[in-house]
Amino acid sequence: MSKKLMLGVSRRDITPEVGGNLMGYNPHIYSEKINDNLTATAFVFQYGDTKAAMVSVTLCVIEDEICDYLRKQINESCNIPFDNIMISAIHTHSGPITATQVGWGNADKKYCDEIFFPGLLDAVKEANANLVPVEMGYATGDSFVGCNRRELNKDNEVVLGQCPWGPFNSKMTVISFRDSEKKVIANMVHYGCHATAAGSNHEVSRDWPGVMTDMLEKESGAVTAFFNGPEGDVGPRLSNGCTTGKGDISYAMEIGAVAGYDAVNIYKKISHYCDVTLTTSERKLQMKLSSRIPYEYAKEQYEIFKNEKVNHLAQSRDYYEKVLASYDNGYVEEEYKEVPQVAIRIGDIAFAGFGYELFSEIGMRIDKMSSIGHVLSLTDTNGTWGYFPTEDQLCRGGYEVKMFKTRNLQPFAPNADFNLITETLKNLEQL
Repeated sequence: MSKKLMLGVSRRDITPEVGGNLMGYNPHIYSEKINDNLTATAFVFQYGDTKAAMVSVTLCVIEDEICDYLRKQINESCNIPFDNIMISAIHTHSGPITATQVGWGNADKKYCDEIFFPGLLDAVKEANANLVPVEMGYATGDSFVGCNRRELNKDNEVVLGQCPWGPFNSKMTVISFRDSEKKVIANMVHYGCHATAAGSNHEVSRDWPGVMTDMLEKESGAVTAFFNGPEGDVGPRLSNGCTTGKGDISYAMEIGAVAGYDAVNIYKKISHYCDVTLTTSERKLQMKLSSRIPYEYAKEQYEIFKNEKVNHLAQSRDYYEKVLASYDNGYVEEEYKEVPQVAIRIGDIAFAGFGYELFSEIGMRIDKMSSIGHVLSLTDTNGTWGYFPTEDQLCRGGYEVKMFKTRNLQPFAPNADFNLITETLKNLEQL
């Protein structure tokens, strides 16, 4: 086997038909037209006997069962180990529903079976069949497209807005691969920010990341994909003073152009390409759990939320209902929850996958504490497990914290962020 990094890249169109549900803010938003096409972009890597795949999908979130199914299909058709595969959604709220969630709607089975699954699998198969030796280069720079979105209002309540003093990672990373003829064949862009610039619009769209990747593709002449980083508390810094649009696709185009300008400038900073190695690791992170909330408290809260059917309010209803049922059914509490994590290292850059929407600070802490040059945490990867806040934000409450506390029957321990970081570092040490 060649001791040279091999890469194959391919893309398929996975745009849905007009008229379906969009995965956004409630289950009653339907598409009326296509603004820009959705895609699945596959990167297949091989170094010696080690193979891995990273797929960027321009959808919002993808449920665990769907990711597991696709990873098994990739394993069988391309001989890529299940534990070496990352499927990452960019988190656009202007794509079809691909995760069944109480309050948000059911996964669009017809879309998945007829468009999404075949498109993604064809992209990976083609990438796997067209491996060529490559060198890698990368550069980083600041982009202020994002902003902490946990704004405090005059009543000291956290609302979705812009919080200029809140934690936010401005680092954007552009990774580029070129073939033996020094031609750039593929790029990856990593940055942490919600793709919510369009708001509750009715156009199918990749939101702002689509504009950004299109601009870098035009500049570089190479396929370019976006991999979203810790974006749980970060939204686009829109000119309307918010981090979600007002149903107007123009906000996505506007902020996407700024992101594209930043990505192109960072790409132009890449001055050195070199041979790199590939290593992978998979670990079951041991996440400590807290006890369930008391039965009587769950009963009181259920009465408050029992008629809710939309968004996080419906999730609260479902959570309290499940807590009550667990007491009635004799559920035995557990001390830990195992959370699977895939990590892939290419040269000085390691990718750590999370199904969670991590708060920005968590990714920065992992990067700082790791001995690897750059650790890029990926959110909405190989599943969708909800928000993951930092310990200091639990007392503030707000949308993301409410979602975090009502996601699991037994909530994570209060210092779950530290637990997640230390467990991730153990996985990274194996690379």
